[in-house]
Amino acid sequence: MILQVLKEFDNPEGAIFSADGSHVYISNAAEAGNLSEKFGWVEGAGYISKLDVKANGELAIVEKKLITGLTGPLGMGVLPVATEKFPAGTIFLCTGSAPLVDNNGQVVKDPTRMRSKLLAFNDAGEVLGEIDTGQGSVFEQINGSPIILINALGFDADGNVYVTDSAIGGDQFDPPFESRSGLWMIPHSALDALADGRVPANPPTFLDIPGNPDGVEVSPTNGKVYVNTVGAFANLADPANGGIYALTKEDIFNNKLPPPVDSDLGALDGLDFTAGGVMLNAQIRGDIPGKLTVTCKSKVTTTLALQPGGTMSDLNGPADLAVRRSANGAQLVVIPELYARDATAGDDEVTVLALPVGFDAACARDIAGLN
Repeated sequence: MILQVLKEFDNPEGAIFSADGSHVYISNAAEAGNLSEKFGWVEGAGYISKLDVKANGELAIVEKKLITGLTGPLGMGVLPVATEKFPAGTIFLCTGSAPLVDNNGQVVKDPTRMRSKLLAFNDAGEVLGEIDTGQGSVFEQINGSPIILINALGFDADGNVYVTDSAIGGDQFDPPFESRSGLWMIPHSALDALADGRVPANPPTFLDIPGNPDGVEVSPTNGKVYVNTVGAFANLADPANGGIYALTKEDIFNNKLPPPVDSDLGALDGLDFTAGGVMLNAQIRGDIPGKLTVTCKSKVTTTLALQPGGTMSDLNGPADLAVRRSANGAQLVVIPELYARDATAGDDEVTVLALPVGFDAACARDIAGLN
């Protein structure tokens, strides 16, 4: 099932397909590695890579550094419904958050240098605007804290965006931020106002989620918002120990968190769905093997075999994966591998999987065949 492994990146954390599926964008998070004693994104060292999807599903780099000068670029999502400011197909990127270090590997103490935001760009890499989620933003006014670790996002069919705050790194600043981990729901109607620095008539809504939520995606089959937790990665308390929550809009509006639909899965990072609603999660915890889990509609979770015959291959910190969905053919899965604490830059891996035709049906019929 492994189609390709590319060794061209610098702590790749996020992947996303363009709206038409012809390109893939990779966020290179530029974690400090041995430059610093502390885990942290290096200020201004991150970038976005653009890759072409060839007819056989393999990827080829079009522009290694399409957008540069970023701090900790992480998860991405594609806007499905246009606004006046942003065309459909605009890519939104989580960037600018903690934990961060300077170019010498020194921990940044000045809280004004933590400028988390959503950055919007088009297929050509042209920046179309940004939404401030840092100090002084609408998000801080609502929550008493800016978004500290803006980690991942997903859109629903109406263009509403769901953004996770893993809330890690706020204690590095002087004074520290009193962060809250959880999920933001930003209405589609609020995107333009927020990008213009105005308070929207329909403001964002926050739901507290313990355990440091990381991945988020909306199911293409039932419309629920799925969020996973990564707290164990940073030795933080996670009641679900790597859990998955399924949320409705009403849950978010009412600040009501239902019990997790699954738990004890390690430290979960990326989350995405196939066309048939099969859920994939990336397990990134370092002291157990990196892997992808598969959750079929039966809600039974197992490990995805990356090679025929049920064998696994090593994944070095699988992070915010992306699926190119297809109802009638093989589906592609792109897995950025966040080599946390890696000493070198520019040789980290992105793995491409080809899911066979009929994968969704096989998952629903016989989950044992996926082990």
